Amino acid sequence: MTELKTKSNNSDEILKILFLTNIISPYMHDLFSHLEKQCKKTDFKVAACAYTEPDREWSLDFLNSANYKFEIIKDAKLFRAPGKNRFFYIGGFSLIKEISKYDAIVFKGGTRFIGPFYAILGKILGKKTVLWEENTFDSTDTLLKKIVKAIYINKNLFSSFIAYGLAVNELIEKFNADVSHKIFLSGNAVDNDKFRNRYFKLFPKKDLIKKKLGIAAETKVVLFVGRFVDEKNLFTLIDSIEKIVNSGEKNILCLLIGGGYLESDLINYVKHKKLENYVKVIPFMQFSKLSMYYSISDIFVLPSRWEVWGLVANEAMNFDLPVIVSDKVGCARDLIKEDINGYVFPHKDSKKLAEYILKTMKNHKEMGKNSYKIVQNYSFNTACQTIVSSVLLIRV
Repeated sequence: MTELKTKSNNSDEILKILFLTNIISPYMHDLFSHLEKQCKKTDFKVAACAYTEPDREWSLDFLNSANYKFEIIKDAKLFRAPGKNRFFYIGGFSLIKEISKYDAIVFKGGTRFIGPFYAILGKILGKKTVLWEENTFDSTDTLLKKIVKAIYINKNLFSSFIAYGLAVNELIEKFNADVSHKIFLSGNAVDNDKFRNRYFKLFPKKDLIKKKLGIAAETKVVLFVGRFVDEKNLFTLIDSIEKIVNSGEKNILCLLIGGGYLESDLINYVKHKKLENYVKVIPFMQFSKLSMYYSISDIFVLPSRWEVWGLVANEAMNFDLPVIVSDKVGCARDLIKEDINGYVFPHKDSKKLAEYILKTMKNHKEMGKNSYKIVQNYSFNTACQTIVSSVLLIRV
């Protein structure tokens, strides 16, 4: 992998980068750890507005072993709109003193916090400013968000852009038609080795695990992993399972694993549909236990009404699972190859989703193998190289 060097290309100099983000998720922690190991010519720090956010239930123990520098911005405060799953940060101006120390500022998103202010300040100070964007036009789902994004995703604020996938690339070009040469395309990634190692450890025990969980060996398991929130569109998935059962296919079990404000509503909906034997709503669990469920599953479904990427699809593909996603999921055109490793369905169409689940059940093993091959093209090495390029190859 290319090492980061300074503008002078003097190999003895180090390029200093500040990453600004809302939180450090387990996924981003793994990526930053990889960047720290692979890019010896970097000196970077991650500044986050908070440790975690509403509806995020993962353990924060991973931060105790971080090998990179990070800080939680002491004066950044969360503001949440009443009755809505919308929130943003105010404050965070304590970083002003530090900006002069860095050659480049990389903004992981930014409209939830003080990104615009620091983008303007960075440009004034002659810093390279990089917008690391992950939203698609579909995930920018309200008029207000579209207006804010149109103002923020601006060629005058940023020296270059990192686009998480083809749909994000289109979003950036929609607002800035002449910046294609400044966009660095990068699929979102997980630690493929970590997930694959768990697959190798657990897959030989698949039948034993299913027996322990009270699932018959011949039962086809359809899996969803994520938050129980409105945008995940889980009632459509339940409706599709109802259609499958009513068609005569009884040898199926759908597992919904996550947590969030819709948990009780989902449980009640399953009861209302009399699908208790075919759909199980399971509370959130950490990956050490969750990987057991990946290993016993046959198909992964992500039915979201909007989704910036959907890293759970990467996880599932490392477990040899075919993946069915809605047309509103950000990774649909990047990760899903129709009839090869999965399908893309219209997000409101439970009938089409049911059809694709049944179709996938007939060839899930071969399609799952194809999933693994495809997801290997989306790695931390590639993501880190994109970060390198977005900083090095563009002049201020």
